[in-house]
Amino acid sequence: MRKSLLYIVLLACCVVLPLQAQADTVRFGVPPWPGVTVKTEVLAQIIEAMGYDTEQLEVGPAIVYNGLTTGDVDVYVASWIPLQNEMFRPLKEKNAVDIVGVNLDEAGVSLAVPTYVWEAGVRSIADLDKYADKFDHTIYSIEVGSGMQVSTEQIVKNDVAGLGDWKMLCSPVPAMIRAVQDKVRAGEWVVFHGWQPHWMIYQMDMKFLEGVPGTEGLVNKSTVYTLASLDFRDRFPQVHKFLANLYIKGATQSEWINEYGFKKRKPADVARDWIGANLDTVETWLKGVNAADGTPGIDAVRAAFS
Repeated sequence: MRKSLLYIVLLACCVVLPLQAQADTVRFGVPPWPGVTVKTEVLAQIIEAMGYDTEQLEVGPAIVYNGLTTGDVDVYVASWIPLQNEMFRPLKEKNAVDIVGVNLDEAGVSLAVPTYVWEAGVRSIADLDKYADKFDHTIYSIEVGSGMQVSTEQIVKNDVAGLGDWKMLCSPVPAMIRAVQDKVRAGEWVVFHGWQPHWMIYQMDMKFLEGVPGTEGLVNKSTVYTLASLDFRDRFPQVHKFLANLYIKGATQSEWINEYGFKKRKPADVARDWIGANLDTVETWLKGVNAADGTPGIDAVRAAFS
């Protein structure tokens, strides 16, 4: 009987311990996008320096949103609005997630042109058709089926701003950017899909075009929210406070994307180097935040990265 009871107790411990370890871990949902990958790694390294465990779950946004409501995901730092409104709004309306704060508000998408084209007078989508021959009636687009490609296709189909006789040249993002760079090196006119944050901001001298009625699906400024599960604040009050303080400049995230997506550096190395070189910024994020042992969070981070 004693052996049976001991076996049951040991079996219970085997079941409970993994769950307890998971409960003590901050779990991030991370779609496979360069900016989100590095951003999450930066936050994870800071949180770990403060004495907490972290886990990064590499899954798509639909799974992340669902995971925030089922207890499988704790934090998501890539809720791009309005692009993700279909997933975000139902949870917001039901108060099913904790909207911790805005971590980035310098994001957006539009058609873009090289700066020399912008300086020549093309500053709005309304200006494109006046110079159609210079552009060869062509819009350089990312891959078929993407949100930007579908929106641009509708603009052409609906003859918005006189673009009804234009064509789209669609290709994966790296191929599109290479083609655009070839045009720029030749001093030719080109209009293409652009967005920020992205490493293209670092690698090309470019300008975004203003939208016109009918281009709302393509041209928009985005706000990126940090979301958490409803129980996260109670489980990790100090980490929650840190995430509520979090604000990232668009240029900073573009820098991260350039280092990882363009220069092909490991996210962990990009994050570690950036934190060490920007402890003053990290200090603003950790204002009033304590580490797991109750000491100031910034002291723990400085000790780990100085």
